[in-house]
Amino acid sequence: MLKTRVITAIALLFGVLFGLFFLPSLYWGWLTLGVIAIGAWEWGAMAAYPKAGRWAYLLLTIVLGLSFFALNARVEEAYLLAVAFWLLLVFPWLLLGWKVRHPALLAATGWMVLFPTWFALMDFHAMRPALLFGLLAVVAVADIGAYFSGRAFGKHKLAPSISPGKTWEGVVGGLLGVALYGALWVWMESILGVPFPGFILVLAMASLSVVGDLFESWLKRQAGIKDSGHILPGHGGVLDRLDGMTAALPLAAAVYFASGSF
Repeated sequence: MLKTRVITAIALLFGVLFGLFFLPSLYWGWLTLGVIAIGAWEWGAMAAYPKAGRWAYLLLTIVLGLSFFALNARVEEAYLLAVAFWLLLVFPWLLLGWKVRHPALLAATGWMVLFPTWFALMDFHAMRPALLFGLLAVVAVADIGAYFSGRAFGKHKLAPSISPGKTWEGVVGGLLGVALYGALWVWMESILGVPFPGFILVLAMASLSVVGDLFESWLKRQAGIKDSGHILPGHGGVLDRLDGMTAALPLAAAVYFASGSF
């Protein structure tokens, strides 16, 4: 399983690098919309929609995405709304164990998870692909650090009723990994030519990525499925890879938007 995960991760890394640094923003937007569309199909499974409902949700997501794309109607305030969603709604959702089954509410929740992430992927790419890569790496480093420190030292469960494999030791290991990554970024800042966004932001991103991971795990548990999909060998579905990013990247975009960088 680990070998399969590593091979898939390497293939994904090369795909992301190619898209980031060699595709114009227009084609990057199309590519990432395709990823969001796959995520919408998987979201339909987590929402326990029947097959017709999943197709309808996929088509509505594509239509909305094409509308935003054609009209260039991305509203940066959506990032602030997304941050409020993750901090003010998802936290109590997880703590209280809400079991939401209303199809319309689940559809709206899926769009709140997917579209701000897509907007951020496009805006950061248009701003500076290398910066986007650095921010995506924050989530990846947090995930890798949590995985290995959790396996090595994990004893205290983080949320056993949601994701039994996650531990507080894993969270600490992920944050330490991100702190070291941030220090490396600062050290190489003059070489990379990409300003470091600050330790507070990268650590906040890493922390919120855990919430994104737990939220997807809760929805999968509610739907009675192990993975969001099977498109990525060893990793599951697209949302299994994007779960932390859907919470962390809009936070970074909100900070850059508030600072007037967009």
